[in-house]
Amino acid sequence: MTSSEKSNAQTIYSFILDNKYAIIVSFIIVLSMLFVMVALSGLDSIIANLSHTNLFLLGLTFIVQIIVILLWAYRWKIILYHMHDSPGFKNVVGILLTSIFGNNITPGAIGGEPLRAYVLKEYNGTPFEVGFASTMADRVFEMFPFVLISLLAIISIITWNLGIISKIFLLFLIIAVFSLFLIVIYTGFNKEWSMNLAEKTINFFLPFIEKFTRKTYNQSHLIETANNYINNFNSSFRMMVEDKNLFVKGIILALICWFLDLSNSYLAFMAIGIHPPIAPFITVYTIAILLSFLPTLPGSLGITEIVMIALFVPVGIFADQVLAASALERLASYVFPTVLGILASLYYVKIFSKKRLEKKNQKLITD
Repeated sequence: MTSSEKSNAQTIYSFILDNKYAIIVSFIIVLSMLFVMVALSGLDSIIANLSHTNLFLLGLTFIVQIIVILLWAYRWKIILYHMHDSPGFKNVVGILLTSIFGNNITPGAIGGEPLRAYVLKEYNGTPFEVGFASTMADRVFEMFPFVLISLLAIISIITWNLGIISKIFLLFLIIAVFSLFLIVIYTGFNKEWSMNLAEKTINFFLPFIEKFTRKTYNQSHLIETANNYINNFNSSFRMMVEDKNLFVKGIILALICWFLDLSNSYLAFMAIGIHPPIAPFITVYTIAILLSFLPTLPGSLGITEIVMIALFVPVGIFADQVLAASALERLASYVFPTVLGILASLYYVKIFSKKRLEKKNQKLITD
């Protein structure tokens, strides 16, 4: 196993411990933001909106979320089948849930993919590099639909009835996300350029980071790790593009998942008796989701809500209604998958512990 693999192939417990300070700080920020939003919007108004929740529609959001997870797992299973081999669908779903758990508790959703590759390696024997490359390919499929959606969001913002400062700010953020998507896609085609950019970026920012954190980092190790990520991404990207059948299936599944996520958010508003206009709703939701791709807080909690409040006010939907609907939507899209991810993680911890114990006992018998 290479040094890069050793650093990535960590247990589920050590994953949480290694990221504990980032997790704690980020959730403190999230809670602070939510407290301010609730205080300004009025807790009583939010509770009043939630008090007449349509439980049937709320239950429907959970069903839609389950379908999204199953489609996502199916997409990843197809990728695994093309790259190496795949465990049964039940375990593909379970391993994916551990990844969702990792992404939902870490800032910028950076923890889930290495965790997914590690669990896949331990359970299925898939080499860590292959498993990690499969997670990169899985994420690539989400890029292409959002490039198209980014263009639509830019056009919508230009025609939106907003103040000039708000327009400029939102356009800047969306263009930044759009540019990031294009860079990521270009990385898939030009590995050498990407490695050179990564090295220059690390060399430029590392002195400032070390000065700010008062810690010393291994520069060569950081560059090696970055190059390993780029190698994995480049190989998975080329595999995906060259296989037209896989490429088309992956993008179609990504678009279906996006549509279902959109529907879930709309169902949450309907559950509290609000029926936003369809066209503005799609625009607002798209912009909020695009901005959630920026490396910020776990699950983009707080960020998405702020953006949606700012954009829904012009169409007559108030902050307390947005927060009430968001609370319901988050139950299905954030809390529910996170809880399932915790249970899945505990399940695999138990399996791996049992395997290690059996190997230890077998070794003792052999000796």
